[in-house]
Amino acid sequence: MLHQPDRYVKGIFPFFILPALVAGVFWLCIKNTTYFIPLAAIFMLATSFLIVQLKLQTYLLKLLALFLPFSFELPVYSHAKILFPGELLIGIAALTLVIEIILEPQAFYRFFGRELRFAIPLMLIYPASTLFSTMPSVSAKFALINITYILVFLFILKNIFSTYPKLFHQMIILYSLGFSLVILYATFRFWQYGLNPVTTKGIFQPFYKDHTITGASASILSAFWFASSVSAKKPVNRLRMAMAGVFFLYAVFLAHSRAAILSMVAFGFVWLLLRMKIHFKYLAILSLVALVFSGIFHRQLYDKLYYNKYISRKQNVEWSEFIKSAGNVTTDDSNVERLNRWYAGIKMFTERPLTGFGSGTYQFAYIPFQKKELTNRLTVTNPHKIPENSGGTAHSEYILVLSETGVPGLAALLLLLGHWLWVVFVKSPHHPQRGKIIISFAALSTYLFHAFFNNFLNTDKFAFLFWGMAAYLLSVYETNYDKRLLQNS
Repeated sequence: MLHQPDRYVKGIFPFFILPALVAGVFWLCIKNTTYFIPLAAIFMLATSFLIVQLKLQTYLLKLLALFLPFSFELPVYSHAKILFPGELLIGIAALTLVIEIILEPQAFYRFFGRELRFAIPLMLIYPASTLFSTMPSVSAKFALINITYILVFLFILKNIFSTYPKLFHQMIILYSLGFSLVILYATFRFWQYGLNPVTTKGIFQPFYKDHTITGASASILSAFWFASSVSAKKPVNRLRMAMAGVFFLYAVFLAHSRAAILSMVAFGFVWLLLRMKIHFKYLAILSLVALVFSGIFHRQLYDKLYYNKYISRKQNVEWSEFIKSAGNVTTDDSNVERLNRWYAGIKMFTERPLTGFGSGTYQFAYIPFQKKELTNRLTVTNPHKIPENSGGTAHSEYILVLSETGVPGLAALLLLLGHWLWVVFVKSPHHPQRGKIIISFAALSTYLFHAFFNNFLNTDKFAFLFWGMAAYLLSVYETNYDKRLLQNS
């Protein structure tokens, strides 16, 4: 039987064996939490070894993509929770990488070489930040989470997409199906609450703990399917993809996240630039001109923001007013609190610019650094007693990294993102699969913009979409590439 996994095992593994094992762990967790961790560890190791021996990695990843949208917080001990079954499946996937390298040491370069080497500095930053952390145990936990997500969703997926290029679309379709069910469930709940926009924060629970995470996920999916529909060759596929794009655009508006809505505008702009094949140097010049004009007209911009009195969180607010409220930095508590978090993050950076406070520490360390003039009803004074509708951390991926890991952390992140920009705008204009590259990067651009206002890379559901999209971009770039085209570009 072990010599014919295609016939005997691969057919039943993803639908019967693994779900049954996961359900067994779930039952043990509910029945007796005392033995959950050792039993889960044994289960994960045994399952990972079986997957490697029978070469069932693709089936595991498909199952992971399908169930990620349905992950929910499950108490393990009195104060400990896991995201079930997401974190369990992610842990199994990470262990398969470890086992593969142990059994085949030469596989190390395959997993960590070529384009992926630009992600290694960011990987190393997390354990390094733990050494200088003000809360080492917290930083160790977050370092493990972030490293695992990057390993599984970037390193493993990029490697396996290079061998099985169709797997990416299969995983995106499975995730989209699961996410669609969550959106339909949330729509029903929204209807029950009388379509009151104030209720959108909680209608996606227990699967998506916050509406902003839902909005970010919906925007990257909507952008991907819209961009894919333009490049589809068959009319029927073009129609299906466009319909998926429209549905997830609806999800963006259902999530009632201004940053997610504006990220779709950013996607449209990036998509246009990519389709026009604008050279990187012209893009740099355009960005510089925009900065210069911002400086020249800074007073007019300030007045525009100061006199903006639109409020986002009120019943029956019109969409135009809701979007305009993103510029209200005086009376909209959500915006004022976001400025407060940014201010605190930057002050944290100025106190510890080289090391930061350690991964995961912002939510505990930022409180003394808040600006008194920016305090409001959403301001947190006790991390264990958070006001209603407040929460989150720095509300900016870039400021969060800067405050927690200092200059080295931000430099490592910008090195990685800058490399992607270089690949897309400079190295791949003549790539034979240019269409696939710009589709994946255009989808990524939604979060490159959104990351100025929120931070979700330590959330399993969104980490899969972001790092997985990047894994696909890099795998396509490296596959079937004629080096002479690179020299002539």
